[in-house]
Amino acid sequence: MLAFSLWRHVQCAGLRFLDYFAGPGVVIEKQPIVVGSRRFPTYPYYLDDLVNGALPGFVPRVRMDRFEKVGGRVEVNPQLFETCVGIVEAVAKPGLCVLIFLPGLSEIEQLHEAFYGRTRKCPLDYHMLHSVVPHEQQKRALLPPPAGHCKVVLSTNIAESSITIPDVRYVLDFGIVRKMVFDEERAMQSLCNTWSSQATCRQRRGRCGRLQDGVIIYLFPRNHYDRLQPYASPEVLGVPLESIYLKSRVLLHHLGSPEKLLSQLIDSPPQQRIAAAAQNLKDLGALKGDQVASLGRIAVFMPTTIQLTKLVVLSWALGIPADGIVIAAALSTQDVFKMAAPANCRNLEDFPAHLAHNYITRCRFDAGQFSEPIMYRNLYKEYLTVPKTQARQYHQWLDESCVSVSRMSQFAALVVELAAKLGAAVPSAKAHPALKILTALKRSQQLPAEEVERLFTQDYDRLKFAIVGAFQPSFVQGEINTQNKNKGKINNCGFDPMKTCLLQSIKPAEMADVNNLWEFCSSLAPTKDVKLNDTGKMAFIECGDDRQVRVPPSDVVRQMPVVAQLLHQLMRQPCRFQVLTSQGIRHEASKIGSPNFLNGMKWHVNGMRTMGSPYWRSNMGYMCEMRGELKCHWGVCSSLLGREGPDQVRITGLTILPPPGSMSGTVMILAFLNGPFKVTFLGDPEGFHGVQVTAADQANARPMVLSFAPGWWSLREMSLLNDFRMAMDELLASPEQEAADFASNTFEDLMQAVEQQKRWGGTKDANTFLPDADYSIAREQQVELRSAGIKASQVSSCQACGRRCDASISST
Repeated sequence: MLAFSLWRHVQCAGLRFLDYFAGPGVVIEKQPIVVGSRRFPTYPYYLDDLVNGALPGFVPRVRMDRFEKVGGRVEVNPQLFETCVGIVEAVAKPGLCVLIFLPGLSEIEQLHEAFYGRTRKCPLDYHMLHSVVPHEQQKRALLPPPAGHCKVVLSTNIAESSITIPDVRYVLDFGIVRKMVFDEERAMQSLCNTWSSQATCRQRRGRCGRLQDGVIIYLFPRNHYDRLQPYASPEVLGVPLESIYLKSRVLLHHLGSPEKLLSQLIDSPPQQRIAAAAQNLKDLGALKGDQVASLGRIAVFMPTTIQLTKLVVLSWALGIPADGIVIAAALSTQDVFKMAAPANCRNLEDFPAHLAHNYITRCRFDAGQFSEPIMYRNLYKEYLTVPKTQARQYHQWLDESCVSVSRMSQFAALVVELAAKLGAAVPSAKAHPALKILTALKRSQQLPAEEVERLFTQDYDRLKFAIVGAFQPSFVQGEINTQNKNKGKINNCGFDPMKTCLLQSIKPAEMADVNNLWEFCSSLAPTKDVKLNDTGKMAFIECGDDRQVRVPPSDVVRQMPVVAQLLHQLMRQPCRFQVLTSQGIRHEASKIGSPNFLNGMKWHVNGMRTMGSPYWRSNMGYMCEMRGELKCHWGVCSSLLGREGPDQVRITGLTILPPPGSMSGTVMILAFLNGPFKVTFLGDPEGFHGVQVTAADQANARPMVLSFAPGWWSLREMSLLNDFRMAMDELLASPEQEAADFASNTFEDLMQAVEQQKRWGGTKDANTFLPDADYSIAREQQVELRSAGIKASQVSSCQACGRRCDASISST
């Protein structure tokens, strides 16, 4: 039955391709060539079959009307997690393997959590398959389970084809996939849950029946399957078109324009998306009119995105090519850090310490810069100094650094490849000493620490300039909440409010004990003291000095201490507590409670009130700002990805800029700002105190109001800024050594002026303008900036795009 079903599916798909390629003079051979293989029979069951008693010993309790909607976004029915657990417990036997298909990592973790705290006859051996799980951990799912155990594999669609588990007897399919779609309203990629196609369901059925008879249980009704789409939509309808457009323009120009080629696909993307991709390439500097610019030609042959190619070129021009190449390589591969998850721990009591070690390691490599790209760069710097020919010492470093060996190897190999390809694409860059060293690196080579320090910059502002230039206009704003409802409780608890975490809803009940809580928190990170309130239901935890675990203080963000950050992490993950187990106290896995800290930050994306969320396991997943005078932070990210909710966006590759009051962050944004923006300078032209940047093509966008504090921005600094912007334009138009030298010189002049302006700090005449996140400039004296020059007026009325600003000024 399965063979016939698959054959019919392949035949239908094949006929569609045959029809597409049919034409005059083309001979179509419709007789198929079949390569068969021996298969065992597989038997499908649906959720309504189980409701009617098809599975002895278990009848699910689930609402069947939840499956009436087929199109649009899909939410996983929480009842299905309990149903899934019940099915596994009913069929589990020693030596058996059950494969469960779920849409994403969050659902995998929810189901894994649902399995805990239950007694069962046959113990279960859990494995997770997901792209973020390191390869060496995924390989364990291919091994037989321990004696007396049933193997349970929780997987996304990675197990449909990328990984084959031969001993699967049962497949459980939620019928939901997480896939990329293009969100027309937000003009960005979105990763959201959608129903599987019938073809995907048949493919998943084929995962069992390889070594023995198989059973697949679809966790949806039979009539729901009949309403599913026959085939999944092609990827070209959900991915960004910039790379496809550029490659077709350069490599397939003899076949016609990209617009024509893309319109001839079997499933062609809408013309407005193709036009938007072309415009985005122009904004990035990869296209100039209808011609491919030098940056575009370089990007075609680089194994990275256009933005990362731009980062490599800008870094070379600023004299830090090694830094840009390493960051581009890191952001082109999977996260090299191992994932901290309960499923990766032998005992649930081990998870808090496992999470703390992983988290603190990321913080150390971040070095107080609050930048994922810089964190990866610092990791690579240390990697170069490790003796890789001594296997034991190398693997010890990998374990201590929580790094995956396979992904680290991919990361390191890509660094060498990018260095070589930059030298080939930009011949004048080949002579740079750093490029010579990276290109010649061998896989097992170790470099002296002194040579590594010379290879990379210590000037983090210079590096963040290059990052902003590559990733603009993907700016994010961190709005600081100063109206915490628990502010009075924290201020009056007797501890330092800026180092105190309030913990409510403590679970299990035995953890609401001063000694138990202090021992647990101290096992995570430095903890100074713990006290309970009068009712004993609320705890105040005074955090210790993070320098004890080699996490340095930061001038970028005065973040809440590490132990408070870890309590926020554990709020999402259930665990058991070693302090209770050691006392013989039996307890179920639970989440520690609800932590609360002053001055938390929430992120807004691209001037919109869309809520952004950095990767929650990184050291920027939960953020606060302890400096009361600051009301917001600004950052830039390598990519934005829509999530299930219409107002949710995943922020990746986040770099937080130097804080308001240091001037550098504002200058970084203005130095590279490009696209449909309106720029309004605030104050007297003799010395502006701030600037507002508004997206001209988004009517409801929140403006970026930036400060020049502690200094004042005059026409002299404006001229230097314009010189740098023009130098960057010339560099991207013609990336030669002369253009790179000019860009580097204008950068030095600009930075020297910024350093001079910073000397106002601490003086009576210093600029103290530090705007709130939603500051209004309605009563400000304003001067607008146009694309062809700067027009100064007491009341602004003209539109400006901010693409380039000249050094001339005239009054109206």
